Parts: sequence; structure tokens; C-alpha cells
Amino acid sequence: MRPREAAYSAVKRRIILNDLQPGIALTELGLARELGCSQGTVREALLRLQEDGLVIRSGHRGTTVTPLDPEEADEIIALRRRIEMRGAVRAAAAVTDGALQELQALQDEMERVASAGDQYRLIELDTDFHLAIFRLAGLQALEQILVRCILHSHRQKLWEPRHRRPLLETARRHQPIYERLAARDGAGLAEALGHHIDTIVDVSSERQSA
Repeated sequence: MRPREAAYSAVKRRIILNDLQPGIALTELGLARELGCSQGTVREALLRLQEDGLVIRSGHRGTTVTPLDPEEADEIIALRRRIEMRGAVRAAAAVTDGALQELQALQDEMERVASAGDQYRLIELDTDFHLAIFRLAGLQALEQILVRCILHSHRQKLWEPRHRRPLLETARRHQPIYERLAARDGAGLAEALGHHIDTIVDVSSERQSA
């Protein structure tokens, strides 16, 4: 892996898993020392993380990890729901046997890494699973928006202990989605995706208590 990719992946992982907590200040020099790379490499990584919405870079104030906000999280999840459900009927009509084999392989791998306790790898595979389905819909202009929504929904889930499930249960939650897609049932796929996304996190009580 190239240094810039390694730096980006390392810092991204730490932010998603909340090892680098919301609002914490980051310095290029400090990260470069930790990662064993140049400040220029770290700078490139931070620019990419800014595009992901994971850090805020504000001139003389430096770089901070993006705060988590319950209302914003609610909007992100609602947007994710609309995008994935919008693509469901088209995906079900376009799916091939080869695509189903790839999705089943992802499902199997999710269960394997969940059993091994690898939370971050499970997040990566979950993202691959959802994107593989969405790409069948051919709605390319929405893909990067969806990637960002998925990324932030994972981050929100991991921040609040009450949102967390056993990893194997998380992996197996994708099976009903796969079954509806395999049946070429667009309406059923949309319903399965909607339920899946609706039950990722529950931020309603956070809004009410804010």
C-alpha cells in the first residue's frame, strides 16, 4: 500500500472506531510521527478525510475530528434510506447470477470476520455489500453521497454503546436483503433495506433530550 493510502486508511480507521474522538485536535506533525511518514503524506490524508466529512480543516485553527450531532445523524440516515430504497427496484431488475455470487461471498466473509471479532473489517465489508447492490441500479451520480452516508452511520453507531449489536448478529442482518434481491423482488428489497437502515441506530431519544 502506498504511504498516502496507508496514512489515510490508518487515520480513517481510528476516527470510525472513535479512537480519535469527535472534536479532538489533530496535527500533521503528531500524526506523521505516529504513522512514520512525512507531513506531506499526512496532509494529503487529511484532505481526503475532509472530503469524507471526517475532519474539519479551518486555517489557523488547524484540523479537528468532526463532531457527532444527533440531528445531523438522523438526516444522514434518512438520506441513506431514500437513496438505497430508490435504487432497489432497479437493482432487483438488473441483478445477475454473478452479482448474487459476489454478494453471497461478501455475506459469508462478513460472518467470518464477525466471528473473529474484527469490527472494522466488518464495516468495510458491510459498505462493499450495500454499494454492490446500489451499483446494480446504475445511479452513479448518487454513489459518493451514499458512501458518505454509510460511513457516518457506522461512526454514529459505534459512538453510542446502546446502538451496538454482537458482530455476528450485525453480519447476519444482511441475509434478508440478499434473499429479496435473489428473488428479484424490488418492492421486497426496498422494504428490507428500509428496515435494515431504520434499525441501525435510534437517535430519536437523543433529539428529544437535547
